[in-house]
Amino acid sequence: MALVDVVMPLYNKAAYVARAIRSIQHQSLSDWRLLVVDDGSTDESPEVVKGIADSRIEMIHQSNQGPGAARNAGIARAAGKYLSFLDADDEWYPWFLANSVKALEEKEVGFAASMYYEWPRGEDMTEYWARREVRTGKYDLKGDEDPIWVNDLRKVVLAWNVVMQREIALKYGGFYEKDHCLSGEDTIFFMRLVFNEPFMIVVPAAVRYHLESSVLGYQSGKVQPIPPYLLDPESVLGYCAGGRREMAQKVLDYAAVGIGRRLARSGRKIEADDLLRRFPGARTYRRLYYRCRYEIALSRWVALWVRLKGAAGPAIRSFLRSQRERSKRGPEPPLMPYEQEEQPD
Repeated sequence: MALVDVVMPLYNKAAYVARAIRSIQHQSLSDWRLLVVDDGSTDESPEVVKGIADSRIEMIHQSNQGPGAARNAGIARAAGKYLSFLDADDEWYPWFLANSVKALEEKEVGFAASMYYEWPRGEDMTEYWARREVRTGKYDLKGDEDPIWVNDLRKVVLAWNVVMQREIALKYGGFYEKDHCLSGEDTIFFMRLVFNEPFMIVVPAAVRYHLESSVLGYQSGKVQPIPPYLLDPESVLGYCAGGRREMAQKVLDYAAVGIGRRLARSGRKIEADDLLRRFPGARTYRRLYYRCRYEIALSRWVALWVRLKGAAGPAIRSFLRSQRERSKRGPEPPLMPYEQEEQPD
């Protein structure tokens, strides 16, 4: 039995999955088993995995049911003391597992989340989150924290940067998988954990989160669903009690205002209005709430402005971002071991 079971949901990632597995094989902590859950892929992804000769890799096959169901199938098969997840298009640096397990064993926490690089920009997000008062260290929420800060804190805990005690995954019910959910299924699970369990934020950054190869995240020009934690708030609140439940409700209220604004600005005023009605606590955030109400009232024109701005916006934002990065460029992100091997002499 391995110390860490790594669960990798796989759906049509033939171009990336070997890279993801290679990053696991280069971990300094080698006592792991990889459970690749093929979620009904229609490309060559399963064949790519089968072609990798490593006895620590096991494959599970199922019909296409979505990433939540795929991760849950891996949890059901896991037997190690610790459990982790890596998406088939992302990468871990060699110190990821070792640093995470060290934090779990020394700090007596339920899980550890590592800082990460956003790729392909190569930006270390450690400083970004530090500006929002989310820094390395131990966290154990009591229920009286600022919900806006808690909303930032929970965003650092993601499906590809966490190592946890396996019992924790079982205790909190695994990932949301209703209705073939493709977006936000991991958010529900990690909200439950962040609101209730002590955990660590670990540095240095140890993950490459590949935005360019993600097909499930929010993307410009696509109609985005309302996150399932707002459609089914009891999926989060039902795991919280006392002050923690009150705190969780306030976090959801705050999130509802932000999602309501997004809906209004895309012309979906009826959905935005309904969302605010279902989360009356959103009124607590008065400035954002009334801004959202204003955008709902003018949704048709706001949506038109957003579309017009969006036509030129990406190019302008890309230029401004490149200028900012050029003026305050930090150290170059480290190479992966296999990238170093490929460097010319």
